[in-house]
Amino acid sequence: MSYDSKLRDRGQEAVVALTRRRLSNPSIWAISLGAVATAVSAAGSWIPSLWGDEAASVLSAERSLPSLFRMLGTVDAVHGTYYLFLHFWVLAFGASPFSVRFPSAIAVGIAVAGIVVLGSRLGGTRVGIFAGMVAVFLPRITYMGEEARGYAMSAAAVVWLTILLVYILGLEKPKRRLWVFYAIGLAICGYIFLFSMLILVAHAVIVLGTRQRAVVRRWVRATLCSVVLAGVVIGFGIAESGQIAFLASRDSTNIRTLVVTQWFGNDLMAVIAWTLIITAIAFWAVGAYRTRRDPGVSNYVDDSGARRPSLVPLAATWLLGPPAILLAINSVHAVYSSRYLSFAAPAAALLIGWLLARVRPRIVAIPLLVIVVAASSISYLSQRTPFAKNNSDWSQIADTIQANAKPGQGILFDEGTRPSRAPRLALRTYPASFAGLTDIALKTPWYQTTNWHDSVYPSSFVAARIGSIKTVWLVEYRLPGTEADTYDRSILASLGFVVVAEYPGHSSLVLKLTRP
Repeated sequence: MSYDSKLRDRGQEAVVALTRRRLSNPSIWAISLGAVATAVSAAGSWIPSLWGDEAASVLSAERSLPSLFRMLGTVDAVHGTYYLFLHFWVLAFGASPFSVRFPSAIAVGIAVAGIVVLGSRLGGTRVGIFAGMVAVFLPRITYMGEEARGYAMSAAAVVWLTILLVYILGLEKPKRRLWVFYAIGLAICGYIFLFSMLILVAHAVIVLGTRQRAVVRRWVRATLCSVVLAGVVIGFGIAESGQIAFLASRDSTNIRTLVVTQWFGNDLMAVIAWTLIITAIAFWAVGAYRTRRDPGVSNYVDDSGARRPSLVPLAATWLLGPPAILLAINSVHAVYSSRYLSFAAPAAALLIGWLLARVRPRIVAIPLLVIVVAASSISYLSQRTPFAKNNSDWSQIADTIQANAKPGQGILFDEGTRPSRAPRLALRTYPASFAGLTDIALKTPWYQTTNWHDSVYPSSFVAARIGSIKTVWLVEYRLPGTEADTYDRSILASLGFVVVAEYPGHSSLVLKLTRP
């Protein structure tokens, strides 16, 4: 073999070795999958109509800061940090559906990057990669990635706080400032969304697993400090807990909600995911029993030689602990909603990724991953349809009004629904479509009240407020497949108004009424 040939072969070997090193670098995978996750969550996020919870976010963000702080003293203090962030975001980028949802897509990317880092740190690069790939398409994660709420941000904060704790536990003598950072980080999680502080139950498992009294004491002190730091939002959350009393009238803790819609979106994905998760937990438990090692410590050793907390008990407690706590509280005071536990979704991805990384032969993990992604895509595609969010059709209402109404005409809304479904919110979330119309029943706009919706006159005042208006648009709420309400129609008929056109919507009926 010639010298040139040997040199060429060595160069090719060096390129292959460099490529392998790069492919095994968790940082590269974290950045790449994080970017993919943001793109996947952002894609089609402008399609679904905004709905009640998102209206609360948008209308809160569009208030002046003094008005926002007044409102938070009455309602939604637990979402105050997110509203404050969104206030400045809307000032910079506007309040279109895509704009207000895009921060959540970014947060999902940050969360997925953290999942890759955490999985790699606790189980190796292969675990991190598989967990990240699962997380990109996991239905609860793609849902919160297109939702103008703070749940994606709380998930990202919890993931990176857990990474910090794992890093601290891997040090022989962690510096005090690291525990200070942990305490501040946990308090930040609480301010983003109060219930995300339930991650403490999972953190307790890995801290106690160290069996080091000094570590446990420092963690307890840091946790107590974080509770003090988060005392404001905790206090307001308790004081305003009556705001979610409506959950008592909903069947939010049925088996389907807990097993399917909580994290997995559809029946097929739920069956596949729970099978893999239960298998992962059982596989880990059998391995721990056979080796009789400390169940709180992983047998994975990183490049520095440090032993890390075991991923499976951490992720299992993260996934199952917070729901169990909320269910217990829910038996006394209604607090349970599947969206409140979005921060636990990364744990499902970690458990599934941990199992896929251990499948033998390794090539079998690829079709299993494809099956998980395919099952997840059923929910992903349904999430990106026009009426995906609680059957809201406000964008359809806005399009109908914009295409047919003229300036100077009046508009009335069905005010008999619960606030989160009020057709009036179409006016507030898509205001450009209603420009020039007279809002007949409006008493006080939302930004002058202490909540996030308008104050309106009762229907008995409508006759006196119509004045000389000759054409009125009436938007009635109706569930798909049912008859619309008849709110205000009798009053309008007594004033000589007759229906001249009807525009059926998905969950509404828009009527045009005129009088001589």
